[in-house]
Amino acid sequence: MGQVIEINQKRFFTLDDAKVLLPIVRRITQVCYQEVKQVSTQISYTKDKEVRAELEKKVQAVFQRWNQKLGRLGVEAKGMWLVDFDTGEGYYCWHYPEPSIQHFHGYFEGFRGRVRIQ
Repeated sequence: MGQVIEINQKRFFTLDDAKVLLPIVRRITQVCYQEVKQVSTQISYTKDKEVRAELEKKVQAVFQRWNQKLGRLGVEAKGMWLVDFDTGEGYYCWHYPEPSIQHFHGYFEGFRGRVRIQ
C-alpha cells in the first residue's frame, strides 16, 4: 500500500524521505516546465505587447501553481525549477532535470553553496 503524504504541513525530511517524494516533485515540475516552455516559445514569436503581457501572466500563473503544489507536499520552491527539502539543519537541494537528490546546503548558503552528498 502507498505512503500517506500529509498536505500543507511543515515537514522535515531525511534523505530517504526526500528520495521517496522526488518522483512526485519531478512529475509536477516536469508538467509545469513543459507548459512554461511552450508559452515562452509563443512569447519569443510575438511582437504584440498585449498578447505578450497575457502570455507572461500565463507563465506567472504556472509558476504560482507549481509553487502551491510543492508547498502542499511540504517542500519549498526556491527559484526556476529549484526545490529544497528542509532537513531541520539545512536543505537537500534538487534542480530540474537532475536525476536524483545529489546536493545539500545550509540555511544561509543557498544554491551556490550546495555540496554534493553522493
